[in-house]
Amino acid sequence: STPELRKERSRDAARCRRSRETEVFYQLAHTLPFARGVSAHLDKASIMRLTISYLRVHRLLAAGEPLPGTPLPGTPPPVAPP
Repeated sequence: STPELRKERSRDAARCRRSRETEVFYQLAHTLPFARGVSAHLDKASIMRLTISYLRVHRLLAAGEPLPGTPLPGTPPPVAPP
């Protein structure tokens, strides 16, 4: 096993890993509740941020908690200043 062969194997392994990661991010982006045109143009960091936000909102809604900034039932809506 020459150093060149090890480098080539390492490059191939990294390429394969990146390809699998890209496929997982693609699947995750298309699982989010966004239009396909939107989810197709997100970078990996945006996909992660949106996924985390979606999971947080989903958890709050499942727990029956109001979203921040949402008035409680029976509370009059805020009045905008004139």
